Amino acid sequence: MMLMMKSFLRFFDRRSFLADLLSVIGMAVYAAMLWMFAHIQVSVLDEGLYLYKGWLFASGRYAPFQQFGPWTNQMPLSFLIPGWMEMLFGLGMRTGRMLAFALSLLMILGLWLTSRRLGGRWVALGVIVTLTLNPAAARMYTMAASQGLVACLLAWTMFFSLGADRKNWQLFVGGLLAGVAVMVRINLLPLLPLLAMYVFWENWGRGYKSAFWMLGGMLISFGGVHLVYWPNILQLWAKWLPFPFLKDWFPPKTIPTWKPDNPFEFRVASFFLAFRYHFAALTGAFTSWILWPKAWKSRSQFRIASFLSVLLAIFFILHAWAALGNEYCVFCFPTYTSFYGGVGLLLLAVTVSAWNFNPPRWRKWLGGLSFLALLAGMAYSAEGTAEILLGEFFYKHLLATPFPFWKGAQIWQVVANKFQLEYKVIFDAVHAWFPVALAVGFGLLTFAAARILMSRKTGASVAVSARDEALGVGLVALTVIGILFSATPLLAGEYNSYDCPTDVIPGYEAAGAELRQVIPSGATVYWAGYSPVTLLALPDVTIYPSQLHGTYSFRIADDDQALLKYGWWNQYLAEKWLYEADFVLVEQRNLKSNDWLEEKLLNFERVLVTGAQSCQPDSTLLVYRRK
Repeated sequence: MMLMMKSFLRFFDRRSFLADLLSVIGMAVYAAMLWMFAHIQVSVLDEGLYLYKGWLFASGRYAPFQQFGPWTNQMPLSFLIPGWMEMLFGLGMRTGRMLAFALSLLMILGLWLTSRRLGGRWVALGVIVTLTLNPAAARMYTMAASQGLVACLLAWTMFFSLGADRKNWQLFVGGLLAGVAVMVRINLLPLLPLLAMYVFWENWGRGYKSAFWMLGGMLISFGGVHLVYWPNILQLWAKWLPFPFLKDWFPPKTIPTWKPDNPFEFRVASFFLAFRYHFAALTGAFTSWILWPKAWKSRSQFRIASFLSVLLAIFFILHAWAALGNEYCVFCFPTYTSFYGGVGLLLLAVTVSAWNFNPPRWRKWLGGLSFLALLAGMAYSAEGTAEILLGEFFYKHLLATPFPFWKGAQIWQVVANKFQLEYKVIFDAVHAWFPVALAVGFGLLTFAAARILMSRKTGASVAVSARDEALGVGLVALTVIGILFSATPLLAGEYNSYDCPTDVIPGYEAAGAELRQVIPSGATVYWAGYSPVTLLALPDVTIYPSQLHGTYSFRIADDDQALLKYGWWNQYLAEKWLYEADFVLVEQRNLKSNDWLEEKLLNFERVLVTGAQSCQPDSTLLVYRRK
């Protein structure tokens, strides 16, 4: 199989110009897809926070980690970078989305150039194809949040850092970008020591002092930002590393009101959703580990693959813990995976041409069983999609099917009689596990087909060798099939929760223009909306910054000053601010879930109901003025 694959690669390598041409076409298709997603997705809370708080910080209204200012729940550059872009190109959602669009294009360019250098032109084309076939990740990147920014920074960090031929200035830029990435997202901290160790290892024995150039870049970006915001930046570290010496920066002790009760099944579903929405990056990396090359083209190739493997595994574990190990946002795990998905694609690119299709027996068993488990888990997380694809009454018809040799008794009746179960219990079980059985069956059929195909090789010794490689071929076949089907609802095509049928940006801009007509400069505004991106239309009003996170920063506590210093709020502060405010700005859907606020609004008169900001129900804004 290895000889066949090498011959296959040599054939296409002689026509490498075609790979570059197809890659450019693929990037153009990807750009068109990004442009569409940038315009049809409604704004979410995180996007509004990055844009509005970014502008507050960039304009000097507040500073990151400032007491009595907005809650700085992320590293400062995650807000400042979009804020600076707002200052340069104008306030509004359009600037944020165009920034996300540009960053996503830069990301795919960086991944293409890096994979082209490490794996060849055809492998780089494969990376472009996997990205183009992944609408879930594209949708995530075109939100003006931090996903596209981090993915872009990581892509270019790898471009400047990976390989034995990197010049000193390239390592310096790589270190600079790595430090910026961590100053955008704190969970990427392992990048700095791991990248530094890799560069020392790569240059060991031939002038490893060049690695100090990388450390210099890291020191400027990572250390420089800390120096600017020292010591208040320690409150962010204290949240993740609650060591006693950081106790002065611990958050105040409170009871959060946002306490979702996420059952274990939700965590399982979220875990496998990450594999569905980032199939090529995660499953491709997993296949690379099972078929880990035995013969490497160079020591540098082995070192790059080892570094990327460790980095991907640590990123995966850290972000799984942040999402699945906590209650705050269990279903954020697939979104978190978009930060570092490019690392998995680069690992795939650097190893694919040297895969060992006949790994040790233990790795074969581990690979086969693990892949079947992945298929089962992904099918479990696609329960709703499976019902849509199979039809509304499929499961009812299935359970009503006569059981063979049971005198016309239906399947559910036989099961109910055998195990003493009610129809609803049986129906729910089939509803959840039938897609799992289908997925596992498909995996087994693929492995069986690979074995049969490989066993047909002529010659006794050739046939034995081919059978040994059958499982590897089956793994690759399942990986390729999954990548090709990524755009379907079975995998990444399911992620469309924020889509609207038409362009949403004009809706937000029109709502902002209406607000400017009734809310004068200098007015104090009580905010009870969702995404604060709309507040960018009112740059001259006074807001209560602790409200920007809504329920997520609302706490039950008596120490009002401690809450305000940290950027949180409570019921007493809400009522106090409502009494002081000139205007109240409420999103329709929030008013329905806020009985006390609706009662207090009797002291105000409604002066405006804006047009809908998007296609989502109750996205209109209500403006109340004090009587």
